[in-house]
This record gives sequence, structure tokens and C-alpha cells, in this order.
Amino acid sequence: MTTADLAPSARAQGATIVLVTLAAGQFLMTLDSSVMNVSIATVAKDVGTTVTGIQGAISARSRSDA
Repeated sequence: MTTADLAPSARAQGATIVLVTLAAGQFLMTLDSSVMNVSIATVAKDVGTTVTGIQGAISARSRSDA
């Protein structure tokens, strides 16, 4: 069975599921980055490093998510 064999409503439903899944993933990545940027000074103090060091770690992690 190919996508051409499916009814238009089934294809639209599948496309909607994919779109919602991708949008939710993007939202969670943005939320995670925002939370880390808000707490960056506290995390740097707790870990015993500078804000610059933590920013580098956050940037590296954000790039690996993409």
C-alpha cells in the first residue's frame, strides 16, 4: 500500500501527526534553551566555573540537538 492508495483524509491525518510531533520537539528544544539561559548564573556558581564556560557548554549542546 502506498500513500496514493490512501484516502485524502488519511494522508492529511498522517501529515498532521508529523507536523504536531515536529512542532512539539521544536518547542521543547526552545524551552530547554530558555530555561538554561535564565539559570546560567546560578549554574556557573554551583559548578564553580565562569558564565562564559557555561555558555560554551549550552551552545555545544544546542548545536548537537539541531
